Amino acid sequence: MTGAPVAADVGHHLGATLTLASASVVLALVVALPLGSLSALRPGGWCDRLTLGWSVLMRALPPFLLGLVLMVMLSVELGWVSAAGHGEGSNLLLPALTLGLGLSGVLSRVVRESVLTVVQSGYYRFALTKGLSPARVFWRHGLRNTGVSIIAYTSVQLVLLIEGVVVVESLFAWPGIGHALVHAIFWRDIPMVQGTVLVLAVLFVLLNTLTDLLCLAIDPRGPKES
Repeated sequence: MTGAPVAADVGHHLGATLTLASASVVLALVVALPLGSLSALRPGGWCDRLTLGWSVLMRALPPFLLGLVLMVMLSVELGWVSAAGHGEGSNLLLPALTLGLGLSGVLSRVVRESVLTVVQSGYYRFALTKGLSPARVFWRHGLRNTGVSIIAYTSVQLVLLIEGVVVVESLFAWPGIGHALVHAIFWRDIPMVQGTVLVLAVLFVLLNTLTDLLCLAIDPRGPKES
């Protein structure tokens, strides 16, 4: 409908979506990895209870409501960033925080369960009896074993973010590919719909393939036992 090539429009919207999805996943990992690891190393402690409460809150809070709260606090009240838009670096902060904080709740519990399974395993306890420090044991024997499940879960969430979080993109006027696909459907823009669906399908297969290869590479058991 715009008269522009479909590839140009899809490329523009896909670039915005990849930027937002990558920033959101990085923020989620920054929050979830330390919280989940500390919770697993001291199960039942204050950090474990705090992580559980954080996970329940982020799981129950709708993304559009979290986005509105952040918009009012950081933009309207404090004036630190602009409320919506695209083109400046600060425009990425609010939508990335909305998606990243929401993802960090469940991801912190995934990290917690993965780390706890490794810490309670026989080979991990045996490594501690050899006289190695807990930090060295976790770095050498725990990190790679926990990485497989964490990477697998994170990649699924990344695919979901790339496929489109229309509500958040619309709330912050972010020109993502999910937002573009919805508008193309409303406008009966068939070439744009076909191009967007094709790119999303290829990207879905590509990301899942890369995730499988990465999990295979970091799995300590090796390709034969995987």
